[in-house]
Amino acid sequence: MRLKIKSWIPPLFVQIYLLFILSLGVGGIIAYLANLNSLKKNEEAVLRQTVFIAQQSLMNFIRGDIVRLKNAAQEFGFEIIKEIPPNARILFSTKETFGTIQIFKERQNYGFYLEYLGMDLAAFKNFGAELVSDDGLNVWIFLDFLILLLTFSVILALLHPLKILQSSLEAFGQGNYKIHIPVSKEPQQAKLAESFNMMCAKISKLMLAREFVLRNIGHELKTPISKAKIALELMPENPQKELVGKCIYNLDNLTSQILMFEKIQEGKDLLFLEDFDVETLLIKTLEQLFIEEEILEIVLDENFKIHGDLQFLSIALKNLIDNAFKYKSEGKIVLQAYKSNGECRIAVKNYGKELQQEIAYYLEPFSRDKTHELIQGYGLGLGIIKGVLELHNFRLEYSYKDNMHCFVMVFGNVESEI
Repeated sequence: MRLKIKSWIPPLFVQIYLLFILSLGVGGIIAYLANLNSLKKNEEAVLRQTVFIAQQSLMNFIRGDIVRLKNAAQEFGFEIIKEIPPNARILFSTKETFGTIQIFKERQNYGFYLEYLGMDLAAFKNFGAELVSDDGLNVWIFLDFLILLLTFSVILALLHPLKILQSSLEAFGQGNYKIHIPVSKEPQQAKLAESFNMMCAKISKLMLAREFVLRNIGHELKTPISKAKIALELMPENPQKELVGKCIYNLDNLTSQILMFEKIQEGKDLLFLEDFDVETLLIKTLEQLFIEEEILEIVLDENFKIHGDLQFLSIALKNLIDNAFKYKSEGKIVLQAYKSNGECRIAVKNYGKELQQEIAYYLEPFSRDKTHELIQGYGLGLGIIKGVLELHNFRLEYSYKDNMHCFVMVFGNVESEI
């Protein structure tokens, strides 16, 4: 399956939050490594200081100047103890010519142990302050995090109107044409909000006018057309009666197709979704057709289930068959329900001349070939079919091979019954 890169790109605000979290993570790692490196350097400095004091103390110990030794140790902040603490860890031990030196560590306490001619002495010092000393590094790291937080806060504040605009556009797309965005004090944001509100107001007026026109078409045209049909039946036979009947039929058909096309544009709210067999769809469609059975060849390879609006889908399939009947050059129209590549389909095939334009041209309303001007129709059929299928998230496929047109309604992966 082919992946679309665009579908993997998260929304803008998600990207900003992810970038913020990533920045915090990277900053935290840098701060941790910097503190770790600082701690390591401090430990090395403390260790060198302890070793130096231990060596100096050993010289005084050898000379027997215990008082001077204790004074020097206290001067450097060391405390004389009787023995090495039991939980202490010996960092290293060295044996000099006249004595032994051991350096130990117990938590944040570093100390030394001296032994000379059976005499021993131990001292230690708490180096907690020296170990955590970072020369202001943590202060700078904190300021960096604070600046980062303020930067992202400002970015989110600046983009907040964009988020409001996005939600407003979504609501507008769902039919809420009276939505209004509050105007910000910031000039550029205020201009954007005013332009959006002005657009909504204009489109709202257009939609109200459209609904008014459609209601009038449905009422003001359908009623006189129905009266004209009754009057035509009561009209005495004359040479013009057949022509008047065709005109009334064409006007009625055009009005119905325009109303149907406009209804489709309103969206999914019109749909009554249910599960039904493809066989049910074929039967309902055939009931609406006015063509001879001998012209239509039905092939039901699989009776699969469809989840959709039976009425709208039957209208779409009827239009597809009507088109095939109007534009066929010879032979029968083939109506086939089958499964291909894991997808359930209904195909309508007929022999005819190759289209002069790409299929996308004929999917637009009122689009027809010049060679079809003598054939009854208005160029709305394929537009209605496309609209109905898109409302269901289905699709229409087309191919032309060996002088045969093939239109396929693709329903995707649905359950098959036989």
